[in-house]
Amino acid sequence: MVCIFCIAVLMIVAGAITAAGLDRIEDQLADKAEGHVTRVSDTESVARFELTVDVSGKKAPVAVTLYKEHSRARIQVLTHELTPEEVERLQDELAEAIGAEIVDRSSPEGDVHEEPGHEHPARGERTAERVEARQDEPERQREPGPPP
Repeated sequence: MVCIFCIAVLMIVAGAITAAGLDRIEDQLADKAEGHVTRVSDTESVARFELTVDVSGKKAPVAVTLYKEHSRARIQVLTHELTPEEVERLQDELAEAIGAEIVDRSSPEGDVHEEPGHEHPARGERTAERVEARQDEPERQREPGPPP
C-alpha cells in the first residue's frame, strides 16, 4: 500500500475568503477540534490551520489549508491510524463545518502511476556540467557623472 496522507480538495461556496470569513472558519473548526486550533500560517493568499479531532476514540491530527483568492481548501488527515471510511467521514464533517463542497479526494489507489517515477541521481553524481566563469573580462569602471 502506498503511504500517503489522505487529502480532500474542497471548493468553498462563497467568493474569495475574507478576514471575517477566515475567523468564522477558524471558529467552526474549533467546534470540531479536540483542544485548540492553531493558525500556523496566514499570508495574503493562503491560511493553514492545524487541529486534532477525535474519531471513534482515536486522535487524528488534521491540517486545513485555505487558498483565499481561489476559494479552495485542502483537508489533510495526518495519520494512518484511521480506516479509509473514517477518513472520508472526517473530511465530510470538516467540509460541512466550514461550508465547503468536496470536489476531489486522494486515495492510495489513485497515487499509483503507470509512468516510471522520477529518478534521483546517486549521491555525488553530477546532473549538469559545471562551467567556470570567465575571468578575462576587464574590470568595469564607473561612468562619469553629469557635468555640474
